[in-house]
Amino acid sequence: MDREVLKQKLSQLTESEKGGSASVIEELLSYMLPHIGDHDPVLRDKLIYGLANNWITEGLVSPKMMKDVLEELLTDQYLFKDEKYTRSFATLWIAALLYQHRKEAFLSTAEIEQAFQALLLYIRQETVGEGYGETYGWAHTLAHAADALNELILLTELTNNQRLQLVNEIINKMAFPYYVLSHEEDERMTIAVHSALRKGLAPDMIGSMVKEKALDVIALWPDVKEANLRMRSNFKQFIRSMYFCFADYSALHATLYECEQLFSGIYHQKPSC
Repeated sequence: MDREVLKQKLSQLTESEKGGSASVIEELLSYMLPHIGDHDPVLRDKLIYGLANNWITEGLVSPKMMKDVLEELLTDQYLFKDEKYTRSFATLWIAALLYQHRKEAFLSTAEIEQAFQALLLYIRQETVGEGYGETYGWAHTLAHAADALNELILLTELTNNQRLQLVNEIINKMAFPYYVLSHEEDERMTIAVHSALRKGLAPDMIGSMVKEKALDVIALWPDVKEANLRMRSNFKQFIRSMYFCFADYSALHATLYECEQLFSGIYHQKPSC
């Protein structure tokens, strides 16, 4: 289906607030999938992602179709595609599918492992940090990835060792050297780490990883390069987001405060007489 015809069809569905029959929805999904990274923000965000997310999370898509879509999303054509909008919106679709799996358990152990390995590799490799742009709308690559990681972490099938691996990659990623993160990526990633805590990951393990990374970032400070300054700013903001979110975990809370002071203590010291 031509993209302009697709846009018109999806606009009509949005205006009528009707999804159509299951067969119509699934046929449309097959046409929508190749356009999930379209540069038109109305088509990409409001129509394609908006409708697909609703259909998936409202249980209007068959388990077989959801399996097929997830398998395709985890490939080089989507999650590992060079085009950033396709990668970014692939993770949002993955988040919706994993959310729906928590409701109706349609994925096999092998399929969950495939999603785990793919998202682990993806977050390790992602280097784009743009948030919102006036021309093309939301890229928000890391925030969208955080949503997918959060849904993955919440799966009962995951082990705490797997959650630990994901949290470790999140902590490393938030010392982001490529771009100053300014669209609340730190808060979205904090939600994923918080989910790992709620699912049983030990707070002291998270505290140790955060402190180790903080020391690594601070060790770069004497070498004043733009990438090092970005890492410092991004990781400090991530620590602050976790500090306010994890108030119920006293020991971890104290570690986060200690790490924040390593970065910012110099600004809080009173001048000597």
